[in-house]
Amino acid sequence: ALVGSVAYAILPLHAGSGGEEETRAVRVAESFLARVGPRHPANIGVGRLAGNLSEVARSRADADRALRVLRARETSGAVAGYTGVHFEALLLQLADLAEAEEQTPTGPYERLLAYDAEHGSELVPTLRAYLDAFGDVNAAAARVHVHANTFRYRLKRLTEIGGLDLGDPEARLTVMLQMRIFGR
Repeated sequence: ALVGSVAYAILPLHAGSGGEEETRAVRVAESFLARVGPRHPANIGVGRLAGNLSEVARSRADADRALRVLRARETSGAVAGYTGVHFEALLLQLADLAEAEEQTPTGPYERLLAYDAEHGSELVPTLRAYLDAFGDVNAAAARVHVHANTFRYRLKRLTEIGGLDLGDPEARLTVMLQMRIFGR
C-alpha cells in the first residue's frame, strides 16, 4: 500500500522458534534493495511480527519508527529492524516530547552551551568527543583534531565551567542524553 511517499508491505512470515522473524524480514528487505539498486534510493523499516490483524497497526508504527531513525542518520539504501533501532527511536520520541513541552538543556550542559556561544569555544564538541571515545583522551583528541595536551586542558576547563564531574556515571549519562535529545 502506498501512503504518501511511503510504501508498506506485509510479509507472510510465521512465528518460528527463536524469534527470528524480524531477522528474516530484514534479509528479504535487503535483498529487495539490492535488486532495485541505486535506481530507486530508499530505506526500509521493518516492524515487529504481527501475530494477528489487531497487531498490524503496531507493526506499521514500528516500521515508521525504524524509518525515522534511518532518516535521522541521513542514510539511503539501508534497512533497519525495529528492535535493532528501538533505543534510537525512543530518543527521537523523547526529543519530540521535549520540543513539544518547550524543554531546554539544564545543568552543566546548559552552562557549557552558553559558554561556547558567548566565547566561541569548543567545549561541547570536546565533551562529546570525550564521551564518544569512552574517556580515551588520545582518541578523543584525534577526533577533534587537537593535541592530547590541548584536549586535557579543554576537559579541565569544561569541568570547571560546567560544574560537570566526569567521574560520576550519572552525570555523564545525564549530559549524554541531553546532547542526544537537544541535538546540539
